[in-house]
This record gives sequence, structure tokens and C-alpha cells, in this order.
Amino acid sequence: MRIVILYNSSWYVFLLRRNLISSLRSLGHEVTVVAPVDRYTDRVKQMGVSFLPITIDGTGRSPVSEAWTLRSINRALKTARPHAVLSFTVKCNLYAGLCRRFMDFKHIANVSGLGELFDASSRLRRGVELLYRVALGKTNVVFFQNEEDKDLLVKNGAVAGTRSRVIPGSGVDLARFTPDPRAPGSSRAFLMFGRLLPKKGFDHFIDAAREARQRFGEQVAFWVMGAPDPQRVESLELLERVNRAHAEGVIRYLQSTDDPLPIIKKSDVVVLPSTYNEGIPRSLLEALACGKPVITTDWKGCRETVEQGINGFLVKPNDTKSLLAAFETMATKKADELLLMGQRSRELAERRFDERAVLDAYIGALGEG
Repeated sequence: MRIVILYNSSWYVFLLRRNLISSLRSLGHEVTVVAPVDRYTDRVKQMGVSFLPITIDGTGRSPVSEAWTLRSINRALKTARPHAVLSFTVKCNLYAGLCRRFMDFKHIANVSGLGELFDASSRLRRGVELLYRVALGKTNVVFFQNEEDKDLLVKNGAVAGTRSRVIPGSGVDLARFTPDPRAPGSSRAFLMFGRLLPKKGFDHFIDAAREARQRFGEQVAFWVMGAPDPQRVESLELLERVNRAHAEGVIRYLQSTDDPLPIIKKSDVVVLPSTYNEGIPRSLLEALACGKPVITTDWKGCRETVEQGINGFLVKPNDTKSLLAAFETMATKKADELLLMGQRSRELAERRFDERAVLDAYIGALGEG
């Protein structure tokens, strides 16, 4: 079977879908990656796949640029002549769905969050919902990463409930992300990592860290790791604030890396006070697999990773005081208590978020019909 992996970034393919590609190729499928060219493209090609470039602006809303993106994807799919297209990210899902109306292939879409357009004005949101209904009307299987996103699109008639499934996010490679046997020390290192976007909650993390540092001093440390999106003004402004907080000694800013594993293992608690419209954050899944307690928001996609008080704490959305209270609780935990919470995180990862379940879901969907 000729299978296309359609993504808005070669980087994401390399970081998130290597095991999926490996599984598909081991079953004898011919895989083509369709994505923009970036510094990860050569690494993607080294996976033994074909590669077709496309042009896509992940944040653009101009009708002209979007028409060009649709044309670019349509041409690539005509060249690949796929039997199946596995699409990821909002625009790739929608445009693959539109192409599906005029081409004969099985379409499996992964809705890893509804995207920022669902946070827009009511008029724009209605337009986006209509686009979902038109684009995904012929999609064979739609994978969601949380129940709330699925229920919303099914209720709005964008997708049929019979073709909608919930999978455990992107899953996590439990063989690669493993617990560190090192017991937590008396000092607590709180790590927040991911793309530097305001809705991820970095501002609240910095504000709560400032107050926690005033109370606990060197007993606590706060690390931020991530890169800004150069196409977003708000992301660059956030980077400036992160750098100021680093200069003031409130946090330690760590440069972004392809492999967060060593930093996760050095941390004691992983934090993500997000209100971003996404599926299940990858950073939290990796933290669970590494046996780290987590602090995150009582928010869709995030709350699935916490059993309150067992492996971490849920905090109120956009609430610095709630986040600070969780910091203070974690800072005063004994080492063995923190270690036990981490063990519970690992158990949760093994029970609910094993990447093998995601791979099996894709293989099963390809075999349907």
C-alpha cells in the first residue's frame, strides 16, 4: 500500500512519527512524507521514505496563501498517488479532506487539538466549523486526542460519530523515555518546556516562580526550555520576558533541543499551566514516562495526565495563585513522597499512553474497509 504522511513540518515528522513510519515500512508499505522543506528534511529522507515538498504557512490566514497551500498539497498527492493519507495538524487535515473529495484514497486524520481558530471570534469560528464539515465529510477515520474535541465536532456535525475515535495523544515511547533511578534531592527543580506561546502558560509559570523563589530561595529552581515561533509577534515578546526573568535569576532559560530527555531526567517536577487548544501535550506524556510528578491545568487534554494528588496536581486555568500553591506543595514534599508520585506517573503512562496503542490504532484503521 502506498501511504502518505502529510505534515506541516519535517521537524514534527522526525520528532513524533519515526516509530509510525518504521511500523508501516516493516509491514511492507511504501511511505511518502509530504511536508515543507526544513533542516530536518534530510533526516526524514534517511528513514527510507520518499519525500515530496509542499509550501504551507502554519499561521497564515490570507485567502491567497491558503489557496496556494491547497494547490501545493493537491499537486503532491497527485504525484504520490496514495492508497491512504495520514494527515496531521489542522490545515493538513482540512486540505487533505478537500483533496479527498476529488481523489480516491483512504483519509485518516489526526485532530491533535482544534487549533487557535477555535479561539477566534464567533463569526470566524462558525466559518471554521463549516470548513471542518465540508473537508472532513468524506474522511474515513478521524482520530482525536481527547473526548471534548471529539464531542464538539460530532455535535456540530463536522464528523460522524461512527468514524471518530479517541487515541492516547501521540502516545509515548516507553522504551526510550524511562525513569531515572536518582532520588529527588532536598532542592526542587521545576521544568516547563515546549513552544514559547503565551497560551501555554509561561507567564503564569514565571510569576509563580518569582514568588516561590522569594519564599524558598535556593530550595527551588525553575527551568524553561523552548524556542519561539519567529512568525508570531506574541511568541517573540514572550521570549523577551523569559530572557529578562533569566537575567533576574527568577528562572533558568535553557535553549531548545531535539532531545529533551536528559533535561527531563534532571528535573524533579514537570509543569504545564496551559490553556492552549491542543490534544494531549507531548511534554506531559514524556514527563509521565520518565516518572516525574506533573503540575498542569484543569483543562482539556491536560487533565487526562493527572490523578489529583496521586501523581501530580491540577491547577485552575490562568490562575497564578493556584499554580504557586502547587509549587509550594511540591517544594515541601519529602524525597520519598515525590519518588512515589513519580512512580504513579510511570504507571499511568504504561496504562494509558503507550505509543504502541497509537500505532495499533493506525494499522487497524488502514485495514478497515
